[in-house]
Amino acid sequence: MKPQEAFLSAFALHTSGVAVITANSPDGSPVGFTATSLTSFSAFPPRASFNMSQHASSYRALALGSKVLLHFLAEDQVALSKQMSGPADERFAGDHWVADGDGLPRLQGVRAMLSARVVSVAEVGENAAVIVEIDGGETNSERRPLIYVERGFHSIGDSLGD
Repeated sequence: MKPQEAFLSAFALHTSGVAVITANSPDGSPVGFTATSLTSFSAFPPRASFNMSQHASSYRALALGSKVLLHFLAEDQVALSKQMSGPADERFAGDHWVADGDGLPRLQGVRAMLSARVVSVAEVGENAAVIVEIDGGETNSERRPLIYVERGFHSIGDSLGD
């Protein structure tokens, strides 16, 4: 396989959790996007990372020190995932979010939510790797996760054991 074909084929087979990152733009309006690249970066201190295009409508909101919310979606939130990856001006249309105590757009009914601030942005080509440090959050383990694999949304089945 050619490099691009191998890359696309391999990552289509790689299971990812579905998350939505939200923040406020420099003018204070809510921004956000669906991300399957969210992953843990370190436990001490607690940090996570995600990747995005520098051309994305939300990119300017992710300057060093910016506050963000990381939302881990539940299996019944496919429509929300699609809305948050659709046209930027339609992502916050509806009652699926509220402003939190800091004015950040907080999605409702998610499996987990972490509040964080941007501590590093590494620009590589037209993309960027963003690292955030976690300062709080909450989880709801009774909600089953939404995952993305083979170019489609799925839920997790039974555990295979330890």
